[in-house]
This record gives sequence, C-alpha cells and structure tokens, in this order.
Amino acid sequence: MLSYRHAFHAGNAPDVLKHGVLLYCLEYLRKKEKPLLCIDTHGGAGYYNLTEGYAAKNREWEQGITPLLKETVGTLPPLVRSLVTLVREFNPGNRNADIWRYPGSPAITAALLREQDRGVCFELHPADFALLQKRFRGDPRLQIRREDGLAALKALLPPPSRRALIFIDPSYEIKEDYRILPEILTDALGRFSSGCYIIWYPLLGRKGEFPQEKGLPELLWSLYGGNRLRTELYTGQGVSETRGLYGSGLIIYNPPWSLKEALEESLPLLGRLLGGSKNPGNGYGWDLRQET
Repeated sequence: MLSYRHAFHAGNAPDVLKHGVLLYCLEYLRKKEKPLLCIDTHGGAGYYNLTEGYAAKNREWEQGITPLLKETVGTLPPLVRSLVTLVREFNPGNRNADIWRYPGSPAITAALLREQDRGVCFELHPADFALLQKRFRGDPRLQIRREDGLAALKALLPPPSRRALIFIDPSYEIKEDYRILPEILTDALGRFSSGCYIIWYPLLGRKGEFPQEKGLPELLWSLYGGNRLRTELYTGQGVSETRGLYGSGLIIYNPPWSLKEALEESLPLLGRLLGGSKNPGNGYGWDLRQET
C-alpha cells in the first residue's frame, strides 16, 4: 500500500469525477450554518505539480482535466464549472489549459471549509504525509494525521455537530481494501447513518486479480438502504476489450437532493470529452442511478 502514489494519476478522468462531486457536495453542505466535519481517509499529497516528478511521467491529466479547461467556462454545467473554476484559481495568471498545479481532495476541502468547520485528512505514505503536513500546517481548520483513515472513522463518528462529509478514496492496490472497506462502512453507518459518504471505486478490465473487484459496487450499494446514488464514468473500451482501468464510479450515501440533476447535466459532457466508445451502462460513456 505504501508504494502507491496518487501523483501518477493527478487530474485524470477519475479525479474529475470524484473531485467534481466532492466539490459539489461541499458547496451544498456549506449552505447551513451548523459546523461541518470533513473526513478525507486517503489524502495523498494535497495538491500536485503536474510539470515534474510522478505526475509528469504518464501525464494523465491530458485526458482528464485538460479537455475541460479548453471549454468556455460559461457553457459548462454547474458541477463541472465549479471544478474548472477552482483549478484555474489554483493556477493564477494562467488562463489556458496548460495548468501546472492540480488540487487534490485536501486542497479542495481547504478551499471550501468555513471558520466553524473542521477537516481531518489522513495519509500513510511517509513522503506524501510530509508534503500534506507541510502544505496545510498553518491552517487551524485542518488536522493532518499519519494514520489509517478507515480505521480512524470509529473514533470520529458521530461528530458533535451531527453533520459530516466522509470522502473515501482508497488505492485498491491490495486485496485487503476490498475486504476491509465494506466492514468499515457497515460500522460507520451503524454509528452515523445520516452523514454524506462519498466512496470511489475503480472499474477494472483485467480478469480478476482480486475476486472481490467485480462485486464491490453492488456490495457497497447494498450496505445502505436510505437515499443513495451511484454513478460511473467509462473511459476505456469496456471490460471485455481492455486490461487495466476502463472507468471508475462513485457511490454516495445521503447525497444532496440536487446532485442527481447536476450529474445528469454533467455526465454527457464528461462522456463525450473523457469517455471511450461503446461502453457498459447506457453506451455513451456513463451511467447513473438513485434510490431513496
């Protein structure tokens, strides 16, 4: 697990999906004055320099955030527009698509936290933890911890304010992620069922390195019987035609009431700009369902 570095994938299509939804949910939850706790179980380095190091090797942002930056901001649907606007604010003075910094989930959270809110970001990798701690050391709203973020949920939930957003973005590079995550979520929901949980998962075309891969989305979906939303963005040629990542998805427990409509406006654009050709789901690069 400590070999994984998110910098390799910074700003790619899965980041666009997960960070667009994270930003939308934070903006929605800020509308109430009551304090909000934001928990990021896998914080990474906070933000990423795309012009050097790991991020510059695969340049995955060129098939992720870059196509969106080439669009006219005023024509973008609100969910995508908010992310593009924040990325541009992270790159002052650079108004074209050639950005050099991309904000990860801790940077997005820090940009949205109010004085009364608090954030807790976890990261186990020593190098990424050092960067995360250095970058947000002066922010009293954020607590940076080198611990297992999933294991730490038990001590953090429920929050005193009874309002929380829990962002869960594992690497899934080890078998234990597939086993532990449902167990942790079952316990967390038992302690605090009214929180907004955002859980990311990969869609992998390889033939079952881990048997749990195929059934994970349905298992996560079944853990909670309340208001829940599932969305997927397909960026490859489909499970039978490619190896590796062909897309990714999110399951959100207790999403904002307007999130489904916001995704219905945004996913056709993301499918067109970032998606592959004929894919699972609706055949147009994305899928969306909600049950309440």
